[in-house]
Amino acid sequence: MTAELIRPETPGVAPTVAAHPIPAPATERTAVDRLLDSLDDLVRRHRALAAHDGGCASLHAELIAAELDQQLAVLRTVPRQPRT
Repeated sequence: MTAELIRPETPGVAPTVAAHPIPAPATERTAVDRLLDSLDDLVRRHRALAAHDGGCASLHAELIAAELDQQLAVLRTVPRQPRT
């Protein structure tokens, strides 16, 4: 899990960042890395929407479910790579 999922951002408080994050080179990023980034973005967008319009929680839940379903469908089209 990412820090955002464990510790949501608090308005007015600077987010904590790991001392030395080591990003993977673009050529080594896998479909799983891209999926996790997409899910992080999805959570961030949901929190932004909920902050502005907290009364539509069921609509936001439907939006999350639809986007997650689409991300999984895309991931399923990626050929599986054997583990070495």
